[in-house]
Amino acid sequence: MIINKKNILSVMRKTGSVMHFLSVASRFIFVILIICIIYGGATQKQISNNIIRLHIVANSDSAMDQDLKLKVRDAILKHMQEKYPDGAAREEAAAYLKDSLPLIKEIAAGIIKENGSDIEVNARYGIYSFPTKVYDGLALPAGMYEAVRVELGSAQGQNWWCIMFPPLCVADANSLKMDTNAMNQLKEGLGDNNFRLITDITENNNAPVKIKFRIIEIVEDSKMRIADIINNLF
Repeated sequence: MIINKKNILSVMRKTGSVMHFLSVASRFIFVILIICIIYGGATQKQISNNIIRLHIVANSDSAMDQDLKLKVRDAILKHMQEKYPDGAAREEAAAYLKDSLPLIKEIAAGIIKENGSDIEVNARYGIYSFPTKVYDGLALPAGMYEAVRVELGSAQGQNWWCIMFPPLCVADANSLKMDTNAMNQLKEGLGDNNFRLITDITENNNAPVKIKFRIIEIVEDSKMRIADIINNLF
């Protein structure tokens, strides 16, 4: 191949075109990434602002500790089914649950003692990270949610989750099915689009909703991983 001025100029023009294309493409991808991050974070925040969860963490994964976890769950839900304030708004429900922490702890400790165990029980109210969780006809994306967290013993075992506001797991403590009134309350708080996002995700062949849900998952999972790395560094 003979290298001359025309060849050099031709290669430079081609290289310049490729570099320009890559520059435009990278900026486009960057913009899409920013849009996804903003959408994922904002949508998850809108969902979490309308939900309070119950999180029970077993002492360990042993059969006995897992059985204790479920017995504690049943006792707490039975109490909530009887005492939970009907028609409470989110702020009212949060205040009630915070005030109920000593009683929740007492109920859990009573079950532990009745079953011959002396492990410690703690009940807290705060903001905690949750993975994606699929319920009966409803899925919540990963992210940070306000929750009542009941820790049994060393709290190293498998978790159990449900939704305390709206009172989806309180309305039917036996079957834990989603209550119609509570679902309507959730829909009112979330709006049609976000409500469809977390309910239609369980339907087959619903690609648009699944893609949007997956964006939220990726964004929130990434944020939690980064937070874990930072916590481990300091």
